[in-house]
Amino acid sequence: MNEIELLREMRSEVPERLDLSGAERRLAGMRAEGTAGMRAEGATGRARQLAYRLTAGKARRPAYRLRWGMTVAGACVLAVAAVAVLRPQDDGVRTQESVSERPGATVAGPGRQTGDPVAVLERAALVADRSAAVELRPDRWFYLKESQHMGADLPAFETWSRLDGRREALRQEGGELKVTAAEKGPTHVGRTQREIEALPSDPDALLAHFRGLRRELAPLSICRPRCAPGIEDDVKAFGAIGWYMKYGPMIPPETAAAMYRALARIPHVTIEPDATDADGRRGVGVVFDAGDGVKASYVLDSADYRYMGMTVVRDGETVGMSVLGAGIVDEPGELP
Repeated sequence: MNEIELLREMRSEVPERLDLSGAERRLAGMRAEGTAGMRAEGATGRARQLAYRLTAGKARRPAYRLRWGMTVAGACVLAVAAVAVLRPQDDGVRTQESVSERPGATVAGPGRQTGDPVAVLERAALVADRSAAVELRPDRWFYLKESQHMGADLPAFETWSRLDGRREALRQEGGELKVTAAEKGPTHVGRTQREIEALPSDPDALLAHFRGLRRELAPLSICRPRCAPGIEDDVKAFGAIGWYMKYGPMIPPETAAAMYRALARIPHVTIEPDATDADGRRGVGVVFDAGDGVKASYVLDSADYRYMGMTVVRDGETVGMSVLGAGIVDEPGELP
């Protein structure tokens, strides 16, 4: 059996909706280079070898491949498409199971997200888990640019915080850069980094940790003056995740993935596919309904699920804070 006949045989075992053009191009390239390694015993051995060649050099994890539950011949062609699970804009691929099979799930048009928090946040977790970790050293600085919308729009501001917690710098919009010794207080970037590095990467353990925090962490207050009975720990966990997600570039990939999965486990969390942050930027909203007309939302970038900011609706009024830029740099005044 030659390569063309083998490809046709394998295509017959794969759903027609899959795009096989990438596999065909790779196969043509191997044939042009004289790579005729498909002469092993039987179609099964040939399929395995082609799948290996199609995916050589790609960083992938067996746990993700096993979730497809495919035949070996089907795996040959799907190997090229397997990384599509990491492409937030690709509605043709779902994680773990088809979203249409989930009760109450809805599927939006091209480039849109589903309304199922488990599906959306699992996809975000997979993207986070495959991201590259940033090099952190005590002499480097964490850069953050934020805007505040507290009933009235306030000037945006930029901060640079040395990772050892010793120095910090501030520049308000249109102002000059001021470098000072770091203020003493319950939180600073050095302490935050140590806290992040100590967080569990298992979503259930992470959720239990956040629910058991003694002090409340949140970019914005969600319940005021107090939460409705029975949701205090969920509010605490939801708020803490947003607090740390603001420091996104400092979070190890596996910990960031656990945060998304932990969000999906919190009751009263839903997805708003077309949300808007306080600066008018559109993204995916992760909404926590605290009752009594109070809703807190994290807005994530629809392309890479990066945290963009938080809004809180209370008594018909909306307040918010947005992250306009974040990264690790080598000195104050430098931008990532």
